[in-house]
Amino acid sequence: MSSQTETADMTMMDTGAERPLFDETIEAIQTTILEEHRQQFHHDASVSLLLDELLLVSAGSGSGDHRLIACSRKFSMFIRSFAPYFDVLSTCVTLKPEWVGWFWGTVRLVFKVGSGYAFFLEKIADMFEAIANIVPPYQQIYEVCRHDILGSHLDDQDGHLATLMSYVYTDLVQLCLDFYRVFCRGTQGCGLRHLTLGTTQAALWRPLDSRFARLEARLTRHRRWLEKETENQVQDYANVAQHRKNYLNFLHRHNEVNSHGHAEHEEHRMAKRMRIIEKAQSWLSSSPVADKCDHSLQLYPDSCAWFLGIPAYCRWRDQPFDRSTANDTDALESTWQHRVLFVQAKLGFGKTCISHSVIANLAAEAEGPDLSDEPPVTASYHFSRSSADSSHFEDAFRAIACQLLQTHRQDRSTLDATCLLLRKTSCREHAIAHEVLDVISLLLRQHPTFLVFDGIDECSDTQAFLTSFEGLCRGSDTKVVLFSRPNLKIPLEYQKWASAAPHIISLTKEHNAAAIEHHVVQELNRMADQGFFGISMDRWLISHVARVSDGQFLWVGMLLKFLQSPLLSSEERLAILQNINLLQSLDSLYRNILGVLERRTKHEKRIINDAFRWLSFPINRLCPAALRAALSTFDPNSSGESNPIDLIHALPKLTCGFLNVSNDTISFAHRSIREYLQAPASQATKFSLYDESSVHAHLAARCLSYLAHDVPKRPLVALQPNSPHALPTIPTSSGTSQRTSASGDSGYKSLSSSSDGDPTTAHPVIRITPNPSIRTIHFDTHLPFLRYAALCWPIHLSRALSLLPNTATSSYPYLPALSAFLTSRLATTVWIEASYRYNFPPTLSRLVGPLSDLRGEITPATVEGRELRKVVDEMRELSGRLVGLKREHEGLLRHKPSLVWQMDGGGGGEVYWPVYED
Repeated sequence: MSSQTETADMTMMDTGAERPLFDETIEAIQTTILEEHRQQFHHDASVSLLLDELLLVSAGSGSGDHRLIACSRKFSMFIRSFAPYFDVLSTCVTLKPEWVGWFWGTVRLVFKVGSGYAFFLEKIADMFEAIANIVPPYQQIYEVCRHDILGSHLDDQDGHLATLMSYVYTDLVQLCLDFYRVFCRGTQGCGLRHLTLGTTQAALWRPLDSRFARLEARLTRHRRWLEKETENQVQDYANVAQHRKNYLNFLHRHNEVNSHGHAEHEEHRMAKRMRIIEKAQSWLSSSPVADKCDHSLQLYPDSCAWFLGIPAYCRWRDQPFDRSTANDTDALESTWQHRVLFVQAKLGFGKTCISHSVIANLAAEAEGPDLSDEPPVTASYHFSRSSADSSHFEDAFRAIACQLLQTHRQDRSTLDATCLLLRKTSCREHAIAHEVLDVISLLLRQHPTFLVFDGIDECSDTQAFLTSFEGLCRGSDTKVVLFSRPNLKIPLEYQKWASAAPHIISLTKEHNAAAIEHHVVQELNRMADQGFFGISMDRWLISHVARVSDGQFLWVGMLLKFLQSPLLSSEERLAILQNINLLQSLDSLYRNILGVLERRTKHEKRIINDAFRWLSFPINRLCPAALRAALSTFDPNSSGESNPIDLIHALPKLTCGFLNVSNDTISFAHRSIREYLQAPASQATKFSLYDESSVHAHLAARCLSYLAHDVPKRPLVALQPNSPHALPTIPTSSGTSQRTSASGDSGYKSLSSSSDGDPTTAHPVIRITPNPSIRTIHFDTHLPFLRYAALCWPIHLSRALSLLPNTATSSYPYLPALSAFLTSRLATTVWIEASYRYNFPPTLSRLVGPLSDLRGEITPATVEGRELRKVVDEMRELSGRLVGLKREHEGLLRHKPSLVWQMDGGGGGEVYWPVYED
């Protein structure tokens, strides 16, 4: 053997890689594959078998998932590209059949287990496609090797060449096993132990994207070495040995970097992993709120212990999570109905409170010391029709996905799945429905999970929710509890009557009678001790109230809040208890509460009424600051009354508990309150929402009043100094005005006729260099209601004019505010500037016609009739000016909206917009 070959031998020995790694890699495959998948694993798989199976998938284009078809084609591309690798390997070592069979069997297993998660399999197929484009042209290299170009030194070097070839084999098997672990439960600790180069130190774990980037680098160096090894017929052995040494040194450095690290590096990696989770949550969720379950609704502590002892619930909860079942798709498919528990009770029973107790109970069970496997986690969601973003079933799935990602953010399999999720994600800002379902399905496969859904009858599409949810239950061992009213229609797919499925717990008033009585007796005795009912109260009344409740915790809670209202005297409270049978239903209780609210002052009733309206018919939901401003708008009839210091948090007390405030979220205490206010039965009260046209009319009036009286009558952003370099060069054809030096006129002069006008002249770009030392404050920071008022008052007014009133006598509450707004040039100009700043150029053309039609309904002899005609004239004039403004100056105003304070009315000659002087 030559000295060069001896040098190569020493290099091999120094690195500790003196034998191929094929057998050790197969041992790792055997260790990793779960018992549940042994039967479907083909250890004698071949390229032809695998390609035939993939061809069957691809040929099923008529009925198959198009995503699986695309994946099968990319897998086929990889198989064809890598298949000649074993031919090249056979030229330097005797090829064992198991090396080939176990490798292709592992690739096949990845496709099989990943087929149930098409979204993730697409990403894996993309990675295999990338590998196919990196690996050496094995077929061409084999043609060279087949002609024995390596010559007489082949016998001396075959073992070393096989060792060098084995590294890429091991790397690709490691990648396949990483993919396999993502789709299974209980495989996180199995697999290869860094066999490459005989490394024995524990490696620092990296997420899948980082590992794949390193794999791409290793494959690139592998290709470079192999091409150098076979590029010439006559080899320079010293050069060949040097290339091998360089390749081995590269692999050795790669493993050294992966095996050593510092604490600060690990901290940096952890921060990066958390950013991966946050990015995935942002993509999955369409709103910043991930957990829609409102824990503020736990009004009755310790009142649900009875439910936790119901045998049906205990059987459902205590059924163990079995890892072998979790990875057995056939077993999951045949038993999924038994893992779904329906809990049904009538309106106001306290289902939400029970759901919170169930969540707490499941969390406590997961912390039990007897659990040997991974403890189950609990995710939950609360549907609510009173909130638009809490009623759609897709929002529920998005919230569940985000919760599970957050819970498992430290888990390696979940982090790898997240890396796949984010790999070359589409340009969509948020995931679409089937992608969200694929993510949840995979997370449920990876980890034992309880899911709790409350109020599914309040879902915008209950049947669609249950249909989509069926797929999640079929593919995982998750255990689900669904709370609803008894009228829920359970799909036939959930029913398996031969084995007593679905499991339904129907709750009646007998179930919670003891809990209600305990709560009522405790609270009313406390109130009696504090003198709420005077000094001559018969305590027998207290137990009687509990019996009247008919199992409705909601009725009890609203009654107790009502009895604590300062508007009631002790005699009135006692009379309520004595005649409690008259308040037995929710409707009668709500009617009496509203009757008491009418005792409030005129100003307080206006606040209450407006709060009900804003929460019932907003165009967009108002934040607390905007709602506070909306409730505090100018009121000519307030008689100097002031609002409470903290108006928002005063609403529950002001409304006798009809409204809740929790975590800066304002809502009705229960959706039945809103339903009652919108029902015909509420028409007798001044707080009724039955006439939707009137509601929109009042909301339009509040927006207009805010713009007319509460917004400062000046530019929203300070005008630029009147210096020559600060003024834009206006195209002469635009008809825009420019400040002149004359003092005898308005200071503005139309340029529409001062030159011939060049229609090709573009609007100038106005650049103002801000002072970096000055902190920029957004123009509407102190005007939280401005965006809503400016953009939504025309919508409210349009709906008020288009909807038929539900009352016999029509009113026009928006007329005074609309008149005040239209007759104030300053107010209308502020509105126009705000609209352009929000990128919604204003228009009123759709309102002129309906307002004009109203003139036939109101005689001009009345004050209201005269005001209406004045409003129509002003509206017509302003609408025309807005059309001209948009036609001639839209581009300029979008860039600098404050210029509306420095121009005329769009070529009309006279000055229409006010000329503002600082």
